[in-house]
Amino acid sequence: MKNTNRKNEVPKKRIRDGLLLMGATRGPFRRMARHIKNPTWVLGIVLALVLTYLIAIPVVMLVLESIQVHSIDAVYFQQKTGSFTLNYFKRAITSKVASVLFLQPLLNTLLIATIITITTTVIGYILAWLLVRTDLKLKKLYSSLSVIPFMLPSWSYAAAWVTLFKNRKMAGAPGILEVMGFMIPDAVSYGPLPIIVCLTMHFFPLAFLMFGNAFQRIDSQLEESAQILGANKAQIARYILLPVMRPAIMSTILLTFARSVGTFGTPYTLGRPVRFNTLSTSLYFTHQSSEPGVMAVIALAMLMIGATLVALDVYVLREYRRFVTMGGKGQMSRPLVLGKSQWMMNLLVALFLFTVIVVPLGVLFLSTIMITPGWFVKSNFTLQFWFAKETKVREAVSGLLRDPNLLKVGWTSIKVAGIGAIACGFIGTLVGYSIVRLQQSNISKYLKQISFLPYLVPGIGFGAAYLVLFATGRGPIPALYGTLLLMIMAMSVMYLPLTTRSSITSMAQMGVEPEEAAMILGAGWRTRMTKIVIPIQKKSLFSGILLAFVQGMKELSLVIMLAVPGLEVLTTLSIRYTDNALMQMSNGVILVIALLTFTLTAIAQRLTKTNFAQGIGG
Repeated sequence: MKNTNRKNEVPKKRIRDGLLLMGATRGPFRRMARHIKNPTWVLGIVLALVLTYLIAIPVVMLVLESIQVHSIDAVYFQQKTGSFTLNYFKRAITSKVASVLFLQPLLNTLLIATIITITTTVIGYILAWLLVRTDLKLKKLYSSLSVIPFMLPSWSYAAAWVTLFKNRKMAGAPGILEVMGFMIPDAVSYGPLPIIVCLTMHFFPLAFLMFGNAFQRIDSQLEESAQILGANKAQIARYILLPVMRPAIMSTILLTFARSVGTFGTPYTLGRPVRFNTLSTSLYFTHQSSEPGVMAVIALAMLMIGATLVALDVYVLREYRRFVTMGGKGQMSRPLVLGKSQWMMNLLVALFLFTVIVVPLGVLFLSTIMITPGWFVKSNFTLQFWFAKETKVREAVSGLLRDPNLLKVGWTSIKVAGIGAIACGFIGTLVGYSIVRLQQSNISKYLKQISFLPYLVPGIGFGAAYLVLFATGRGPIPALYGTLLLMIMAMSVMYLPLTTRSSITSMAQMGVEPEEAAMILGAGWRTRMTKIVIPIQKKSLFSGILLAFVQGMKELSLVIMLAVPGLEVLTTLSIRYTDNALMQMSNGVILVIALLTFTLTAIAQRLTKTNFAQGIGG
């Protein structure tokens, strides 16, 4: 007897849609047909095409830019524009100017990146060990303070260093120590030494966070067992902690090295006066001197370094699975008792954090309220660099807070970072959703790889790739160089690895059951995304947007290649003040960026109830 109560029946189409979400298929042709009908597959294909255009194509164009004759060189090379050539590689590697253009900057880059990596790893390891594995006092406070340097613009330490150690080699106001009567040699004021010191102070929080998280997962019973067997502290550190910490150590080395290679602001500020160039500054100078072919060769070299590092990082992560530091019998964490050395360790940590946080920010602030930095007399203190209609040190230059250009540039920074962060957050959420829901499929694997590609390219190299692709119109896409849209696009793609990885982690924790239930009740894909997926993922989405926004506000390496006169952001404005020997104004802009960054980070942590150093030092 047939059931006549059809209202209570579940339509077969809805059941099939539910099965599609779970990946039920029969045969390749039926699978293809169902994929086309499945909105998640359509979304994955669209995202793959968009990311291919925004990420892979710029890199391909960068390669073509290095092997094709440019119109500016056609007559000199006696070749047609667009024809194949290796002259740009020859100029960068074997010509008389190769040492200046590429070879010496490459050696300089590898040298400072290696030393920075070693010093950062050592400092981060020791600090994390003290705050996680010992009974050091004030650990939570120290842990929160230890991440502050990473929130500052990377070249803020370089600006503080110049303000303190500047000598007559560079135009403008003298440095504080020179005013006080000290003679500062060039090797201390500029070049590799200050670059290494400043970038170490900026990057050590990265090592601290990675080591801190790794130390928390180590069972203290391992150390106690070694002590029972007669091992001393040195042997425990060498034979127990170091082998177990090897994955974290290797990842820290690779990440720090990659960031050191791509940074621009610090080598530019401290290396330019003594002509100490790195790959990032050499790339910028070749762009300024209209040598696009050589610029592309340098950018490719940076890309190859990044690709090698990421390949090594992937290998290390695979090896990490072999280390088991948390067993099924539970984990114990007994802090090491420092005893009589307690006060000494507290003093050293407090002194170190005071040096890397209070001193640089204090020097920057003092310079903005003194006509001649370092001359501590009442008449030398002034607020003109903040509030004057026209400063006395330079005509037609008003104080920062009276300068309408600062408001305009600040608003541009907020628009670029804000819109880029929102786009980055939503794209990252959709990419993460597609990767998790289409897992084990080729489209999922491709999305996972392509979304991680921006991590390969240092910021200034990625900016160069976008400059190459969008400098001229190609097909229906007009030339975008010099427009706000190009900067927003670059910003939204640059930080995509951060938001995508966060979204994947969050999406993996959400099963398909809520969506299946909604589909059975007749909800369409758009309704499911807006009413179920996005609300559930809103914390991860909001956190990703704020993280991208904070990073974007202090980004320099990327935007230095895309900014043009009339379209500046706060970071490029600071560099322009530096170029014009207006260090007080440049330092003031850095403080404005730092204030915005701290405020936004505090808001993000409060709203999302998270902390960069959460759990470390607890």
